[in-house]
Amino acid sequence: MKILIFNTLYYPNQIGGAEKSVQLLAEGLLKDGKEPIVVTTSDKDCINYINGVKVYYIKTINLYWVYNAKKEKKYKKPIWHLIDSYNPFNKKINDVIEVENPDVVHTNNLAGFSVSVWKLAKDKDIKIVHTLRDYYLLCPKSTMFNEKLNKNCEKQCLACKLYSMPRKKYSKYVDVVVGVSKFILNKHLRYGYFKNVNKSVIYNSVEVPTNFKKKNMDKKEIIFGYVGTLSKSKGIEFLLENFKNLDLKNTKLFIYGKGLTKEYENYLKQKYQDKDLIFKGFKKPQDIYKNIDILIVPSLWNEPFGRIVPEANSYGIPVLASDTGGLSELVENGKNGYLFDLDKENDFEEKLRLTIEMYKKKQFEFNTNLFSLDTIINEYINLYSC
Repeated sequence: MKILIFNTLYYPNQIGGAEKSVQLLAEGLLKDGKEPIVVTTSDKDCINYINGVKVYYIKTINLYWVYNAKKEKKYKKPIWHLIDSYNPFNKKINDVIEVENPDVVHTNNLAGFSVSVWKLAKDKDIKIVHTLRDYYLLCPKSTMFNEKLNKNCEKQCLACKLYSMPRKKYSKYVDVVVGVSKFILNKHLRYGYFKNVNKSVIYNSVEVPTNFKKKNMDKKEIIFGYVGTLSKSKGIEFLLENFKNLDLKNTKLFIYGKGLTKEYENYLKQKYQDKDLIFKGFKKPQDIYKNIDILIVPSLWNEPFGRIVPEANSYGIPVLASDTGGLSELVENGKNGYLFDLDKENDFEEKLRLTIEMYKKKQFEFNTNLFSLDTIINEYINLYSC
């Protein structure tokens, strides 16, 4: 079975969890004896092999490459998004589909390609599976988060409605739509996408660590960890402000990750100077999880999934997470951590103390099989085949 997998970015051009999830999927399919071929955007046209997987890097025709979007001037972005709503300059994509002649076209994040991929595949009578990993179909920024107000968008604004009209229209061409959480799938369905389309929820897979040994740490001291981009939408200021004001003895907070900008990172370091708040910079997962006891995920944004939760659990780390987006499906209170309500006064402190109690008693359970690569691969193969 040949599967043509589309995703905006692919190794080595990675920004977030989606790229990692798609790479795990492609390599898992290859290991299972299938023939996955990846198509991704780039600043130049070339073909390469990554861990045995054939990858087409395509320079799509638009004002700039999506990977460099943050560096571009603001006036270009509305025009870029207008073209990307339904990019007519898709000959390269059509050529790849014709050359490879796949059994299935599996689309993921489509920024840079546009939903024209669906029309091209449908015209060739190729089965289309689409996985929702972000809010691209609903919002040009792919986030549905208002950075000025620092909160999630309750509904589509007029601009989002206009930009997304072609995306909604062409969603009818998809044969199966998959949400990486019930939350993101239901959100699209509420806006009228994917009518009369088969639907499924398949979580992202995580790599299970091997030969992992946690450091022998002073059990009198509990180390909390924050892992990810330092940005308001990820809740870093909420966390630092609340943690700093809590009366907690023998605790520290290690902050792993880089700022959305260097200026913002420096601002945080200056504002939250405290001996118990320690900025660690970017580290590899094994170097992070051997040094922390409890992970905190304070995201204000409605995360489509939140792979950091099952990743931490796979290392034996319980998680305290905000009850937002897909995160609410990944943490079960009293089992693998606790969820807290961002809008409920003192709920963060209350759930944090419960998580500490859970950690001290070692009373946690992790269902890592739910996110194993074998489980996820089998679920996708069943969708491709039916």
